[in-house]
Amino acid sequence: MFEQLKVGTWACVDDQCPIRPVIHTQDGAVTLVFGAPEAFELFVSATALQNLLQVGSSALDQLIRTPRTTAHGETSDEGTEE
Repeated sequence: MFEQLKVGTWACVDDQCPIRPVIHTQDGAVTLVFGAPEAFELFVSATALQNLLQVGSSALDQLIRTPRTTAHGETSDEGTEE
């Protein structure tokens, strides 16, 4: 029914962007709404959401454990666990 993902644009979600879920129990899916209701929506199945959470958890773990590099090439302890 659906083809592989093809998107010709991108979205940036920062710390200030509200995210809210809309659960579709009849479809076994969820829509994640980023920003205002008409801004950006991502519809994912339960399995796709599970994969997203696993990949996201792994990425978050890497971000937490890796020191940030500043614009001048210096490292910062900000965002690392002690």
